Order: sequence, then structure tokens, then C-alpha cells
Amino acid sequence: MVSESPISRGFRTAFREPAIVLAEIAWRWTFGLAALALVAGSFFAYLDTLRVSNLELLALRGYPRWLIADAIGHILHGSPRLVMAAAIVLPAIFALWVAAATVGRAATLKALLRREGCVALSPQLGLNFLRASVTLASLIGYLGAAILAGRAAAGPVDVRPGVFLLVFVVLGTAVAFARSRVNWFLCLGAIPAARGGCDTFTAISEAAGLFRRHPGRFAGAGAVFGTIHGVLFAFCTVVCLLALSLADKAPPAATVFLLAVITLAYFAAVDFLYIARLAAYVAIDESDRTPPPVPVLVSPEPVPPAPEPPPLLDLPPVSEPGLPSPEGATG
Repeated sequence: MVSESPISRGFRTAFREPAIVLAEIAWRWTFGLAALALVAGSFFAYLDTLRVSNLELLALRGYPRWLIADAIGHILHGSPRLVMAAAIVLPAIFALWVAAATVGRAATLKALLRREGCVALSPQLGLNFLRASVTLASLIGYLGAAILAGRAAAGPVDVRPGVFLLVFVVLGTAVAFARSRVNWFLCLGAIPAARGGCDTFTAISEAAGLFRRHPGRFAGAGAVFGTIHGVLFAFCTVVCLLALSLADKAPPAATVFLLAVITLAYFAAVDFLYIARLAAYVAIDESDRTPPPVPVLVSPEPVPPAPEPPPLLDLPPVSEPGLPSPEGATG
């Protein structure tokens, strides 16, 4: 009997159990709305603290236009409140994401693993804290890549944009690759943490061992879901560009509404793919924990002996008429 592939099982789970997909959408979108509200509120509160003179207000209105950038720079120059706001908002978003991801991932894995009891939150909290820390470190890495690229591109007379682009792309790609690999193992570690209730670093170790035992299955699942995600992203990008090209023929509100609908549909489809991929990883983990079937040795049935041939009958000699019998010939 051929076993079901993890990819088909992942899609089957996502289609047949939409409540898990809705739970994933709920916690991700709740975090997104809360973070957006926090950033917007802090930004508008920061704008209220700025002082704008009449001359700067005149420059912002475009008289003359080349003074707009200078006016904005002069307004923002020397204002420490932006740094203070970032120092408050970024840790708040960090803590909010860790809390939302911990509760949301525990709920989705409980449904995918068919667990009766509650999933331990402490290992999930540790994994998500590490994921957020890796993301923050990658942002610092991108900033460092931009600084190094700027130093490399600074010539004695002018700036060389080609050198800046080359250095930044190489360093940024290295940072993105390192971040994606570490984040992938942290995501995979949530499965053994939810199944066995082990601590954070034990879950990471079990995830690494699971990958070493099944590298081909994980690579195949990642390639399939990654390709679908890439095609979906390209399709939504083309649709958004098409909507923007028709913006002059439609009201601005209709264009904004259409772009919002396309963006939300893309995010919902990405969450669906994430649950399908997570279900595929759960299937690989279950197959790894299931022992192989033990072959049953069946002794062959004894072959019965061949039957003995029947005994030969002692018949008298037969002679043809007119011929002497063998006895008469010899007599």
C-alpha cells in the first residue's frame, strides 16, 4: 500500500479543516492591525510635537518647490522625540509579536497534532523570542550592509552607485539567507516542542535531527510550497500594477479599495499555504516517529512426499496365432 505524500496531506488538511487556517489568519491579522495602530498612533503623536514656522509652512506649500525637502529636513532636525518614539514602539511590537505567535502557534499545532490536552507555552515562547531576535538582528545586518556598501562606494570625487548596489546586494543576500535558515529551524522546532513538551533548545536539536533523517522530503515540500508562493506573489504584483495603471480612469477611493482587497487576499492565501506546509511537516514528523513494520516470518508448509508408483502386474506372455510360443520354441 502506497503511503500518502506529505505535500498532498498538507493540502488535504488545509482544505478539509478551514478552522485551522482561520485561526492562523486571526492571530496574524490581529497582530498586524495592533502593530499598525501602534505605529500610526506614535507617528501622529510625534507629528504633534513638531513646531513649524510660517516660513517652513510656506516652503511646504511649494513656494518655491525646491525648498520642500529643505523645510522637511529643518523641521525634523534636532528632534530627539523620533528616537524616543522608536525606542518605545519597537520593543512593544517585539513583545506583541512574541505573545501573539506563541498563543497562535500553540492553537494551530494542537489542532494539527490532534492533541487532547493543552500545548506547553514555555517552549513556544522561547522559540518565538528567538525568531523575533533573529529578525531584529537581520534588520541590523541590513543596516550594516548599507553602511559598508556606502563606504565602499564613496570615491575620492563622487559616489559610485554600481559599487554600492553590488556590495549591498551581496551582503544583503548573505544576511537574508542566514536569517531564513535559522528561522526555518526555529519554525520546525515548534512541532517537537508541541508534541513532546520539551524545552526550547531540545526542540531545536530534535528539529535538526529530523531534518538530517529526511532532507529530501523537507526539500521537496519546501520547493513545492516556495514555488506556489512565488507564483502567487508575481500574480498579485501584476494585478496591483494593472490596477495602478488604470488609476487615472477610476476614482482614487476605488483604486485604494481594490489594492486593499488584493493585498488582503494575498495575505490570506499565504496563511493558507503556511498551514498546508506546517501540516506537511507534521506528516513527516509522524512518519519518522512511526516504527517500520516488522516482517512476519512464515515457515513454508512441508511438501508432501510423492506417491509411490503402483506395482507392476505379472502378466503371462502373449503369443500371436500361428506362431510357436516361447515355451515351445525352447522345448
